[in-house]
Amino acid sequence: MSHSPDLGRIHLKSTDRLNLKRSIYSVNILAEYAKRFNITSEVLLYGSTLSPSDLDDPERYISPEEELKIFRRALSLMPDPKIGLEIGRLHNVSAMTRVAIPAMFCDTVLDAVHMMFKYIDLTQTYFKYELTVKEDLAVMSCEELIVFGDLRRFLCERDLVSAYTLFCNVLGTPFILKELRLKYPRPEYAKAYQVIFNCPITFNADRYQVIFDRSYLSQHMPLANALTRETYEKECKRAYARLHEQTSTLGRIKQELFFPHDELPSFDKLARRLNMSTRTLRRHLAAEGVSFKSLLNDIRKKRAFELICSTNMPIETIATELGYKDVANFYHAFKNWTGTTPISYRKTKTKDCNSLK
Repeated sequence: MSHSPDLGRIHLKSTDRLNLKRSIYSVNILAEYAKRFNITSEVLLYGSTLSPSDLDDPERYISPEEELKIFRRALSLMPDPKIGLEIGRLHNVSAMTRVAIPAMFCDTVLDAVHMMFKYIDLTQTYFKYELTVKEDLAVMSCEELIVFGDLRRFLCERDLVSAYTLFCNVLGTPFILKELRLKYPRPEYAKAYQVIFNCPITFNADRYQVIFDRSYLSQHMPLANALTRETYEKECKRAYARLHEQTSTLGRIKQELFFPHDELPSFDKLARRLNMSTRTLRRHLAAEGVSFKSLLNDIRKKRAFELICSTNMPIETIATELGYKDVANFYHAFKNWTGTTPISYRKTKTKDCNSLK
């Protein structure tokens, strides 16, 4: 059944995908691209829990924490500032296969959008989306699940080029955009955006928005076939169910602490975010044999190591992001963890990483 493009607004299902495992596909694509710079999989995956053989396993899933760590390492190793755009070109069908294939066989573009929204958890995106139809225009607005800072441009470019390329390929014709609005500053390679999208582009915008003619929504899909769509959607449903079965309460707690929406939550606030009482949360933690304090300390430690080793973020900024109101307290905690200072640790790990290049 096709949907009328007169719908005023389509809301993406409100699932927090930071709690969900992610397919190995994105890392696989990144590893293949890294070979162009003579960077082996062993070097790219250094410091992660993955081995090169894992990249060949289509059923291998990793945490968002692990995936983002590998992304940061890739950005530090590869000299290409346009890496987000380049990965996006490779990313379209291969990384979104389970959702993209049934979407290809929908009746209209709007039906395909509904399909993508319905199974968004199976895609590799770190954004949530809303489609608004107003008069002659359709506006796809995007919002980061959290503020990614150093990865913001890479993740946006990857998703944007990926989706745009996918729709151009499926429709068999260029997808003509009215305007593109992006929240980050104009990059030095902005001309590459014009080559890809061929439309007015506003940087430093207040929102991420892709604006196009609403008539596209009622456009017939060239491969439309209800039986084929239903066949592939069955696999979507199975994969969706498997993905959600993997999410444990402890995993959700760790993700909330590792990816705080603003600052690290208190115990009470964490319980509210997980839609449970403090008593229930305490019972879950007790069942796992961990305390909130020890878990929070472990998360801070792990996050500190990642930010120090994978970014050039100032130590003072890292301390603030980890919830330390006094930088001296962060230095004290870090010395207890490692026996050295954050600055010395960064220098040592940087040398280790450089020796692998």
